[in-house]
Amino acid sequence: MSPSHVVEPTYRKLKQRLLEGVWPLGHRLEAARLADELGVSMTPVRDCLNRLVGERLVELRPGEGFRVAYLNEGVLRDLFEFNAALLVFAIHVSGPGRQPGPSETSSEKHAEHVAALFDTIAKVAGNAVLRETVAALNDRLHAARCLDPGFFGDCDIEIQQIAADFQEGSDKDALRHRLIAYHERRKQAASQYIRTLGQAAD
Repeated sequence: MSPSHVVEPTYRKLKQRLLEGVWPLGHRLEAARLADELGVSMTPVRDCLNRLVGERLVELRPGEGFRVAYLNEGVLRDLFEFNAALLVFAIHVSGPGRQPGPSETSSEKHAEHVAALFDTIAKVAGNAVLRETVAALNDRLHAARCLDPGFFGDCDIEIQQIAADFQEGSDKDALRHRLIAYHERRKQAASQYIRTLGQAAD
């Protein structure tokens, strides 16, 4: 096993590239090439790629090696739908009153703001498994969310409105409708996401 002071920085760098959609869907990840780019040996790279397989950001295919996890339109729609269901449930079981949460957004870090807001919403459910699942979905949807500023000119306003409704805490129905509308809009754009993610710069 590789030492942690080598593995953790390598893991963070590889994961960040995956989250940002640097490689196209299904792209082959060659351990030797990545090791050379990162200035480490192949062992920690393989360790990290195996870890990312467990997070479903990377696939390990027999005879083919490691590849960026592949998504199709159906799977992407399912991810959006599942994420919406979890957040709606979190709102349903949350207590009354105002809730703390991020509200300021910028297109430069849009995906990070969305992940932070949805993590905060999941947290109010008081269910550790639900929050872990939303965190995993945040990772799997991150690359798609990075495209939102180019797809939806009002995406920052959407998140600001969701954050405002969540923080106000007085109208759960309004928040639920906003969350469902947010995810339905993205389900309808699934083909556009997949087409763009499949052409990510190598």
